Amino acid sequence: MGAVTDRSGWRLGGSIAFAFALLVTFGTAPGQGAASCFGGTDAVRHALGEDPGSLPEGVGSFELSDPGMTGLAVHYVRPGSFTSTSPILLVIPGAGRNSDDYRDAWIDVACASGTLVAALGYSEETHDFAAYNMGGTISNLQFDNADFSRVSETATTITLDDADIRFDVVTNRAEWMFDDFDRVFEQLVQMTGSGQDTYDIFGHSAGGQILHRFAVFAPRSKARVIIAANSGFYTFPDLSRALPTGMEGTGLTETDLSRAFGARLVLMLGALDNDDGAGGTLLHTPYIDQSQGLGRFDRGLRFFGHAREEAERIGADFHWRLEVIDRVGHDYRAMSSAAADYLMGLSD
Repeated sequence: MGAVTDRSGWRLGGSIAFAFALLVTFGTAPGQGAASCFGGTDAVRHALGEDPGSLPEGVGSFELSDPGMTGLAVHYVRPGSFTSTSPILLVIPGAGRNSDDYRDAWIDVACASGTLVAALGYSEETHDFAAYNMGGTISNLQFDNADFSRVSETATTITLDDADIRFDVVTNRAEWMFDDFDRVFEQLVQMTGSGQDTYDIFGHSAGGQILHRFAVFAPRSKARVIIAANSGFYTFPDLSRALPTGMEGTGLTETDLSRAFGARLVLMLGALDNDDGAGGTLLHTPYIDQSQGLGRFDRGLRFFGHAREEAERIGADFHWRLEVIDRVGHDYRAMSSAAADYLMGLSD
């Protein structure tokens, strides 16, 4: 059965160098503590353009032109210690789509561990809320009579009736965004000569929304560990509930659910991320609030509990984990460090 952990402090697994990387992340500017990773100087920053054939050491960006991923910006860090056996991590940012900032939050960890990190930047022009947060499982999304309220410097709420959310369900799996992650991974393997056949993936806020749906809707992916952090609301693994809060009408079956429950999904929740003012954008409807809760922390707990009950109901093995990060709210840097700590603590 899935496990629940309360991380009231960082568990500094792995090497002494990695432990140091976690400690310096909060005290330096992004990437500042990583100078030794690049020969004692600041990382060379590469603007590689479209579809580069190789990925040089340093920090940089490039764009992909694959059908369905045209214009996708990839912000990466390739440390000098990266080898063909080093891990590869994909990072999915929140609604701000600031993949460069999310990449920078991982530079010190990448240097300490030799990990190739690639943060994916989807344009708002090509990926609206339906295509991004919902992973393309719906389209033509309309919020009618919605109240958009700025509740703090970094937080916004969207409040409306459930009947005022209109959309079309997308049942063609090829139109969902989830296959992108395997394709990006495969390109990174080709560009670096990596021998890896799996990758890890971390997403925060809207990125967390994408990744818990990724685990449920695409259980056959090449992802080894999927870390979904501080999601705003959830699509429950429940065939009796309609989208956007369930899977009815998607074409998925209990067999798909069984595979999904076998994935290594880590639901990571900041213990202080439980009110409208914590940051990011939070959706409120009568049904979502009643069935999932009012804040991200409560919603994550209900999602995990419901998933565990559903797995038991259909007789499926349940491998998901719940990680509660104490003293942290809606903070992608702190959650990135917690995710790095978790990944380095794994034995396989």
